[in-house]
Amino acid sequence: MDLHDRIVRELLEHKSFAALIWLIEHGRELEFSVDGVPCFISRSGSEMVVSLWADGKQQAFDSIEQLIENAAIGQNRLLDIWNTIQISTLF
Repeated sequence: MDLHDRIVRELLEHKSFAALIWLIEHGRELEFSVDGVPCFISRSGSEMVVSLWADGKQQAFDSIEQLIENAAIGQNRLLDIWNTIQISTLF
């Protein structure tokens, strides 16, 4: 198993922030839900902006770290509810 596969497994099995940061920085995108709210994290390569789409609304940040700390889903910060997400797809 190569490094990339190990990091993917770390995200999927342990919901590691370090794995999420590494994968997003390396061009991956994540689809997940929280309490039935569909969410998507992606990075725009040309603008170097990372976005969280939650229930059809976009929140954009300069870095994945800022997104993790400041993005909100409903009334909750992503940082605080991360362990409750249901990962659907890692693109």
